[in-house]
Amino acid sequence: MTRALALAALSLAVVAPVRLTAQDTSAVDRGVRIGILYRPGVRPGIVVLTGRAPGLDSLRTIMARDIDYSDRFELITLPGSDSIRLAAAPGARPAAGTGTGKTGGGATSAAGLNYPLYQALGADFAVAVAPAAGDSIVVTVHDVAGGAVRRELRSRLPPLTDPGFRMAVHRLSDRVLEGTLGAPGIAATRVLFVMDGKVYVIDQDGADRRLVSSTDHGAMSPAWAQDGRRFSYMEFWQGHGRLFVQDVASGKRAPVPTTGQALDFTPAFSPDGKTLAFSRAIEEGTDVYTVNIKDGCCLQRLTVGRFYDNLSPTYSP
Repeated sequence: MTRALALAALSLAVVAPVRLTAQDTSAVDRGVRIGILYRPGVRPGIVVLTGRAPGLDSLRTIMARDIDYSDRFELITLPGSDSIRLAAAPGARPAAGTGTGKTGGGATSAAGLNYPLYQALGADFAVAVAPAAGDSIVVTVHDVAGGAVRRELRSRLPPLTDPGFRMAVHRLSDRVLEGTLGAPGIAATRVLFVMDGKVYVIDQDGADRRLVSSTDHGAMSPAWAQDGRRFSYMEFWQGHGRLFVQDVASGKRAPVPTTGQALDFTPAFSPDGKTLAFSRAIEEGTDVYTVNIKDGCCLQRLTVGRFYDNLSPTYSP
């Protein structure tokens, strides 16, 4: 093998994956939120504006949560009526997010956004979402402090009922963060985890939790492939541990060849996705093996430790 294997204990895996089949626009399990308390003024303020297109409310809700969970901004929330009232200065009418810069005196953009009012509320940025031609939307990122439009993002999203809607909004949120601070966010990611002996996947914002392992077998040690299109995990079968590789988009899975005759667990994909490393426990101890999952062959034992336990292989990048 050309890449080194290291030993590391992992309890969950995070990756930017492709679409899964589920839908939830706003409901999030209320758990324990872990964060950092910042002094006022440490993080820039940002506000996601409401608008006159109620069909976009679900999008705004998801985007505001993504921005909040990025931990890069102080999210400023306003009642919907106040947001609309403050959006335009007297005599100005918003133009569906088409602003391109300052107007005289820097008070109001060509899109009608009243920058001084939002600046007084502590906002450095404002994000406006509006419908565009056809089934497209336009997201305008306003630089409130600079009194100008920072970036316009045009996108065509799936319908609200489409399973890919939430992930499409997450990707758009990442582009908004890139438009403000220059680095994309991580909203378009999912987490694999184990709960009650089953493997689940969930969006990074705590929504869209789905069972991905079978319902009649205990499972553990899920791991993502680096391309985010597959993952692997172990299920208990008749006292043995059998490894499976599952496709994210289709949900189809296949057993890993040569596994299931012992306690095989803690799988790890090679960077090219062709090889799977794992731990195999027998009476004499636990050792690390690899198997070629591309060709379904070539089991290889990498460690020899009689009555020792060699666990949790991980590939270097």
